[in-house]
Amino acid sequence: MRAAPARSIPIRTTTALLYLRISANRTSEHASIEQQRADCTALAAHLGYTRTMEFVDEAVSAYQDRARPAYQQLLRQLEESEAGTILVWHLDRLYRKPRELEQLLDLLDMRPIRVESRPRRMLRPQPARGTPVRPSTRRVRELRIRPQRRAGCASPTAARGLLHGGRHYGYLDDGSLHPSEAWTLRRIVHGYLAGLSVAVIAGELTDAGIPTPAGGISWRPTTARSILTSSRLHSQRGPNQGTWERAITPDESALIRAIPLAPRRDATRSSTTLLGALARCGTCGHRLVSTVTSKGQRVYRCRAQPSSCGSVAADMRRANRAVIAQLGRLQSSALTCLPVRAPATLLSMLEAASTEMLTAAEQYGAGKITHKAFLHRRLHPTSIIAEADADLRRHLRGRLLRQHPEAASTIGVLTAGRQRTIVDALVSTLIVQSGRSGRHFDFRIELHPRK
Repeated sequence: MRAAPARSIPIRTTTALLYLRISANRTSEHASIEQQRADCTALAAHLGYTRTMEFVDEAVSAYQDRARPAYQQLLRQLEESEAGTILVWHLDRLYRKPRELEQLLDLLDMRPIRVESRPRRMLRPQPARGTPVRPSTRRVRELRIRPQRRAGCASPTAARGLLHGGRHYGYLDDGSLHPSEAWTLRRIVHGYLAGLSVAVIAGELTDAGIPTPAGGISWRPTTARSILTSSRLHSQRGPNQGTWERAITPDESALIRAIPLAPRRDATRSSTTLLGALARCGTCGHRLVSTVTSKGQRVYRCRAQPSSCGSVAADMRRANRAVIAQLGRLQSSALTCLPVRAPATLLSMLEAASTEMLTAAEQYGAGKITHKAFLHRRLHPTSIIAEADADLRRHLRGRLLRQHPEAASTIGVLTAGRQRTIVDALVSTLIVQSGRSGRHFDFRIELHPRK
């Protein structure tokens, strides 16, 4: 297998970029890396490309919150090139989450980039003639329920909106809430709506010693995410409304489903310090990172790299105190900024706008519309998403500040992740400037409140 290129090189007009990915290092219903390479190479030749450049992520899932090095390298290559064509075995190899699609759409705004894939029906390997084929478990299940679907009905329990199947985490068999497990469901929901990532939520549940749905002792981010996205939590049984006891309100359900469709929030994604990656350098605008000097002093610093200045640094303890001292003033003004639309309305707006953007991207990738037409098609859904996101933030900020009415005085007893959600809810931009005295680690902080 050829490795992804170690550095970016200029792309010629005769070069196609091949992105290959497989979730696990084994063959399954999805094509292996070798099959993807063969199909994409054939597609490149069919489209008239004489050279290919490969970017390979092997044993990396697009569903989990894991970094995909080759995918990020592909995006960097496109950022440094005037044009490019991406060839993938199928679009589900390239992205599975709206946030990843947004990264591509941002590049499409700036450069003429096309995405090509071969039709799925041409890529499924066919068994040799005469070879017996054993249907998968999923296929057997589909065959069993097909007569009911053909008749326009669901299973009796699903048609009545009742719980059915195996284990129902958070619920008893009669549809009422399980006393202790329902409390865990609420904890996950409250943390997510407060701005915590699923990784931080899973870490808190593990530290608290709460058993997992499978009876284990270690929570995974994917487990917390599956609970948040389960139809059971949202009281849905297919097209029917569930008749079991609700663990969350309809407004909370709409907010949970709206968050993944809105622009990404980075409050608890990486840093374990209060301001790391939230504060920005006043000189170059890059995010500040937390580090320790050779003398053991903890500071926020602009990292020295080609695209940043590396000249701004602030003592961590003093910077934290300076920001916390202003939270009370920011919180009182934030309580006057009330949302305009209901959560259900925001969810409908975001779903419609996301569908519109995805349709435009697919048509442009298939060559059905021009780059200019694509940019024009994006204007309307982009404005709708920005408008809905502003109201969504007001809903989430209101919930968070009602949980912490005196944030300035109580923030010190919270975990780092929850401290960061409060700062992110109140502060739109946090700028660290070099001080006027010229002394080392002298700084000034500028806070811009969220509206």
